[in-house]
Amino acid sequence: MKHYKYTLCALMGLTLLVSGCDGYNTNFKPDQVAWAKNPGNKTLAVQVVGNDGLHQALQCNVAEKDVMLLPDTKFYRNYLRVDLAQVGFKEKLGHQAEPLVRRVSLGSGCRLVFNNLPEGNWLLVIRPQFSIHDDAAAQSGGRSQYNVVPPAFVWSALALSPESDVTTRQVEVDISRLARRKHPHLHKHISKHSQKRLREFHGEGSLNTRVEDWTPTLSDRQELGLPSSVKTIGQ
Repeated sequence: MKHYKYTLCALMGLTLLVSGCDGYNTNFKPDQVAWAKNPGNKTLAVQVVGNDGLHQALQCNVAEKDVMLLPDTKFYRNYLRVDLAQVGFKEKLGHQAEPLVRRVSLGSGCRLVFNNLPEGNWLLVIRPQFSIHDDAAAQSGGRSQYNVVPPAFVWSALALSPESDVTTRQVEVDISRLARRKHPHLHKHISKHSQKRLREFHGEGSLNTRVEDWTPTLSDRQELGLPSSVKTIGQ
């Protein structure tokens, strides 16, 4: 009986290994994402900000490799549930699903621009790093930059409307409930959700994110290459 169980486990492991060679492609249905293949003229501009409940302004940075825009379908939500539960993109998408992933066209800090998108519903996935600048420490020659929390992936559902060629949104990430131990100015407490299982990706975003309208300033538009005379969704 034990030999049978070990053999079964080995076969299951081998099956997962072989299926994983081509990346994650479980139940991928091309007809459900055909709209995402269409050429588009829509632009999505996103500003990501952090809130720790202690500081008025947090600095935000993100690497381009840690930003993805995915079509909002059941397949990609399942991919997020499987992959982000492991704290990062541990498994690559399959050869059919990967080409539909959009990468950031232009970024400045945590302000992101995606160009040439078709209208529809998208999932923004980002791994921002929030930090604070300690002026007093800098003046005394000490360390001036502190990471508030380790970077973690968050996601938000965003819609591109046919009503405008430019959509602007602000994604606020609430990190006030996360464990923070590295800086004397930060309180130490643990997220009440830290021991709970991640909920399925059926909502509008991570538990600690909120999407709001964002009106870029003229300098924002110039820096991000947004047209200054076009009314955007988000104004």
